[in-house]
Amino acid sequence: MATLVRFVKDSTGEITAVFPQLNYNKRLYGTNKKTCYAHIGQHSVCSKDWLKETVRATIVEYADLFHELVSIGYEPLKICK
Repeated sequence: MATLVRFVKDSTGEITAVFPQLNYNKRLYGTNKKTCYAHIGQHSVCSKDWLKETVRATIVEYADLFHELVSIGYEPLKICK
């Protein structure tokens, strides 16, 4: 089964992979927090409010992060909108 991922760019230009189906600590946060991944910091948490402030990254922008995810075992990945 593929892991759904969305690549976004924040106001600083950092590219982050967001996993929309992976809630971060659902007991504490419900579905408002999602698991994400970035080059620096690796796995982390992001809120739906933060996501509203991002834009979709282009394939050129997220290519390196995509390959990093595959190299650590996220395969197959399915990119969602």
